[in-house]
Amino acid sequence: MLETIIVIAMLQSVEGLPKGIHCDFPAADTGGKPVRVVLDPMPSLKDQPGLYRVMMEIEGKLTLKAAVQPIKSTKERDVLIRAKSPREAIVTLGMRADGAAALTMSTPGAQTAKTQSTRIGACKGAEHHINRWLPS
Repeated sequence: MLETIIVIAMLQSVEGLPKGIHCDFPAADTGGKPVRVVLDPMPSLKDQPGLYRVMMEIEGKLTLKAAVQPIKSTKERDVLIRAKSPREAIVTLGMRADGAAALTMSTPGAQTAKTQSTRIGACKGAEHHINRWLPS
C-alpha cells in the first residue's frame, strides 16, 4: 500500500514539470513567416556538467539532437543550444534566463560561403530547465 502511494506521488510530481520550451521568432520583415522552435530536454546518464541534451523541433517538421551549454563569456545567466543537421546545416539558439532568445540558422552554400539568418525572439517554459543547466 505504501509503495503504491509513493509511486502515485512520483508520477504526479513528474506530471507537474514543464513540458518543454516553446520559442517564437517573428520574421525580420513584415512579409516573412515566423519560426517556432520547441526544445524538449532529454536528461541522460551521459550528460556531463555543463553539457546537456535536448531535442530541437523546428516548425514541427524538423527534429534535431542538440546540446545545451552555459555561456561563460557573458555576465548574464544564459545558455547556447546547438544542433547540426545531417546535411551540415547548423542551428544555434542563445537564450537568457529571462526568456530573451536569438536563433541563427546557417546552411552550407557554395564551397566557401555560408548563408546565415538570425532572428530575435522569446522562449517560454525555460525557467525550470535554466535553473538545472546553470550553476547558481
